[in-house]
Order: sequence, then C-alpha cells, then structure tokens
Amino acid sequence: MSSATVTKQDEKVSIGDNNNEQAFTSYPWVVRYPLAGFTNLFALGLKLFRPVAPQLVPLAVFVLTIPILVFFSISAGWFVWRSIAVGWETSLYLQYGDGVPPYAQLNLPPLVNQQPYDVSLHLVVPASQPNYELGNFMITLTLLTPLNKTIVSTRRPALVLPPSMSPLSYLIGRSGTVELHIPLLYNIDVGTRNAVARVELGRKDQWRTLGSGEGRELSVLSAFLRGVVVHNGLRGLFTRFPLVTSVIASGTFLFISFVVLASCLLPMIQWRFPEDTQSTDTELHEKPSRRPKRELDESAPAPRKTRSRSLAAPRRTSSQQAFRTEDDTAAMPSSSSTPLRRRRSRMSQQSDPDT
Repeated sequence: MSSATVTKQDEKVSIGDNNNEQAFTSYPWVVRYPLAGFTNLFALGLKLFRPVAPQLVPLAVFVLTIPILVFFSISAGWFVWRSIAVGWETSLYLQYGDGVPPYAQLNLPPLVNQQPYDVSLHLVVPASQPNYELGNFMITLTLLTPLNKTIVSTRRPALVLPPSMSPLSYLIGRSGTVELHIPLLYNIDVGTRNAVARVELGRKDQWRTLGSGEGRELSVLSAFLRGVVVHNGLRGLFTRFPLVTSVIASGTFLFISFVVLASCLLPMIQWRFPEDTQSTDTELHEKPSRRPKRELDESAPAPRKTRSRSLAAPRRTSSQQAFRTEDDTAAMPSSSSTPLRRRRSRMSQQSDPDT
C-alpha cells in the first residue's frame, strides 16, 4: 500500500467525518454530541486499523478457529472411544414360581457389529445340601432380536459341588456360597446392535418323580451374564488399547485440520507492513532512471561480423580461386563501329504526328 493510497483513504475518512457532523446538526445537543463523538471515535479506529487489516484479519480468523478445531478433535477422540467394542456385564433377576424352571429375560447393552464375543454365566449359589442333591441341571441361553427373531440358542450342563476341604479352610473360615462359571458361547458375532437375552436354568422335570413329587429347584443368590471381547486382527489391537487409540485419533484429526487451516489462511496474510512499503517507494524514487534496453541496443556499436563470416563461409580451394580470378576474353565493340540506335518512347511517338 503506497503513501498516496493512504493519503487518499485519510481524505475519504475526513470527508466522512464532516458529513457525519453535518448529519447530526438536526438532533438536539444532548444526542448530537455523544453520537458525533462515537462516530468520530469509530472512524479513528477504522483509520488506524485499515493499514494493518490485511495482516490482522486472517491472523485473527486463524487464532479464533484453533479452539473450534480443538473441540472437534476432542469430539472425534470421544466418538472413536465410544465406537470401540468393550466387554459388558449385566445382572440377571430370576423368576420363580411360574411353573417352569427359573428364568430371566433382559436387554443386552449396545453391541458392536462384526465384533465377536465370548458369553458366559456367573452364578453365586448357597453352599446348601439341596443344591448339592439337585445334581446336574441345564442352563439355556437364547439371543433374540427386538422383533423376537432367534439369533442363536445354546444349552450347557452344570453341577454344584461342595467347596474343597483344605486345612486352611478351617483356619480362615468356610464360605457359605459357591461360585459357578459356565461358558455358553464362544466367538459369537450377534450381527445387530440391540439384542435380547433369555436365560433359563434348572431341570424341566424338577425331579418330581422322586420322593413325594415336590420337585427341586436351584437356589441362587446372584447371577451375571458377561460378554468378553475377542481380540482379532487390527480391530483387536484397538480393543486392547481403547484409550490410546482415541488419543491418537484425536491428535491426528487436530494435526490434519491445523495443517489445512494454516495452508488456507496464512498465505492470505500480507507480511509487508506500511512502513516497509513506504521505504521501498522512497528507494525507488531515489534511484536514477535507467535507460531502456532498446535505446541501449540502438546506441551500442554494431558487432564486428568479419570473424563470423570467415567462420561461416567454407574454405575455397586454390583451383576455385584461380577460376574466379580469370578474365573474360570476350571482344568488346570498338568506338568506330556502328553506333547503337536509341529506342523512342511512346510519348515521343504520340507527339510526332502533332508536329
């Protein structure tokens, strides 16, 4: 921006200030003076800001955009962390007295598609004689879709055994419960995000044929259905380290966004300030004017072409030189011979009849 341009802009600002003062003359002095002062102050600020606007506006946009990029980067890391498959565990509340073996039905936590799981059942039962005498019983697990479509169904046997009689058990104290761990499904991909699980445990005949026919049921203190993520391939690497994966994803998003933003906005900043422009203009005015290149070419002496001609022309042999130097022996007419007749022009022929 040259000094002449800055002077013109200052003149425009001063003209605008005069116009504003003239426009406020119709208002009362209570309103006129504050408005005039505010307008002059705004014009002064605009006048001071205009020379550095090409540098400050892109820089301000760049600085203000960085917090937005940080926010989106954190959101991207959180989204990656939420999308990584993790294990889950849910409690079972068994239903008794319905005329069927104890059962429970519940909605599983949100699952990840194409992610295999190992599903197992954990039971805590009282260490009582009826549970020991029940013998083998069955555990049935059925996974359903929300539309009551069966995905997979499995059955596994189980048995309650009394705890081991070790010498330390008498010193520490015997526990009144027994824990059972029954694997049900291995490496199963449900294929849907929402699924319903139905668990049933016990014997359907309930041993009614024994004794007086009162039947036998398994007494349960607590039950848990647990799903463990199976780590396979690259997805398995992500599922092993979900926090590290989300941090890397957030940092990568921030770095790429920062590079794109810098490549778009930083070239727009004019790094030359008005002081540098004015100094450049003064240097240009102080330097003597140079002669045009065309005048220099015309005033310069013509280069000698003797050497180039001698180099370009091929060498002639001695015989050719001798042939070129021979004189023609043709006879020239002598002065005493008949003089040549001059041919008359058309103009003279036209003038002769007139004469």
